[in-house]
Amino acid sequence: MIHDTISARFEGQRFWVLADITNHSYKADKKIHYFELVEKAQNGNAITAKMLGKSWGGGAVRIEEFEKNTGQAFTNNLHVLVQVSVDYHPLYGLSVSVLDIDSNFMLGILEQQRNATLERLVKENDYIQKVGDGYLTFNNRLKLPAVIQRVAVISSSSSAGNEDFRHTMLHNDFGYVFQIDDYYTVVQGDNNAKLFLNKLIEIYNTGIPYDAVVINRGGGSQSDFLIFDNYNIGRAVAKFPIPVITGIGHQKNVSIADLMAHTHTKTPTKAAEFIIAHNRSFELRILALQQNIVIKSQQLFHVHYKELSELKNAISRSARELVQLHGEELTRTNDRITSSSRRVLYGHQKKLMLTVHQLTQGTSMLFQQKKNELGNIKNSIQNAAVDYLRHEKLTLEYHQKSIQLMSPQNILRKGYAIVKSGGKIISSADNIEAGHEIEVILKDAKLKSIVKEKIQYDGRETHL
Repeated sequence: MIHDTISARFEGQRFWVLADITNHSYKADKKIHYFELVEKAQNGNAITAKMLGKSWGGGAVRIEEFEKNTGQAFTNNLHVLVQVSVDYHPLYGLSVSVLDIDSNFMLGILEQQRNATLERLVKENDYIQKVGDGYLTFNNRLKLPAVIQRVAVISSSSSAGNEDFRHTMLHNDFGYVFQIDDYYTVVQGDNNAKLFLNKLIEIYNTGIPYDAVVINRGGGSQSDFLIFDNYNIGRAVAKFPIPVITGIGHQKNVSIADLMAHTHTKTPTKAAEFIIAHNRSFELRILALQQNIVIKSQQLFHVHYKELSELKNAISRSARELVQLHGEELTRTNDRITSSSRRVLYGHQKKLMLTVHQLTQGTSMLFQQKKNELGNIKNSIQNAAVDYLRHEKLTLEYHQKSIQLMSPQNILRKGYAIVKSGGKIISSADNIEAGHEIEVILKDAKLKSIVKEKIQYDGRETHL
């Protein structure tokens, strides 16, 4: 009766209801969703109504389309607008079947959350400002280096998009060389935002002077990109002190991280192409500057060449005139010098002849005088040598007699003796004690003795 009553009352009727999803499960083999639809109080999270729900067949297809359109998985804690029919089963009780789900309603909620996050970022952070339809941040105010060479990349370790980025960078058409350091992490799911933030902090703490930080992620569903709408990630990117370039593979919209970053591109490959194009732009500016320098140099050379040619002609004319003028003056000077030279040479010739005559007569007398002086010097040297040799001979004889007087043999003949101990001559008894063996050398014999007694002696008996 209950089944018939409910079926009759709700047969053919459809209802659009707003509800939250809880206790969701999905049987993939049968493509059936099981869940509860709940209504919560306006003030707080208290549940005011609840009903079992399910969806299969066409309803399950509509949920799949919803996930594809919104990028949001159909799961717990979603606030949805769904079309349902009322069912009653004697065994399973009262429930509703989801026949359709409004994708635009969910997209509106996601957009509201995104707009709320952007408003909070501007309100709570003075380095983020909304300018027209865009945002001015500390990061996008940074100036990119003239040439980008050292790059830190945040991506998933299994990201095909990151492989495309690396391949494009390392095999560019211009032969540019890059150093690419990978910082792998999970780049999807809002609950992994903390892991992503830790990678940004790690890059900063390395102290490596990176030219840019690139955030890469390949394609995926819209829900995969929700991490890039996270408040904390957007805030960190906005104030990061190194220019951030995003290559997040979504085509439909721009994430909050894109808006906060220095430069955003649609895919990892586009990010690589942007960096290569940036370096190429610098190279082209250098090449253009080089060409301008060459052109300016040629122009300057041409102008100064004309000036030098004119100056050369002027110098040549002036030089010819000066040469002619000074040539005439030199000719006159030469004539005067020739005439004066003849007079001077004639006067000096007379003086030389007189001097030669005088020298001829005086040379013989001077020669004889010097010869006599040399004879006297020779005699003085011979006398001095004889006196010196005689004196040195007497000195040698004196030294010879002194040596003979001081020789050991002569001393021994005077009654003295030499004492040895241990094969060495000793002059002191400091190391000699009673019982020691000593050797006494006289002028005609050696005496080996044993010391019986050691008596200190003050040397008075031999004092002269």
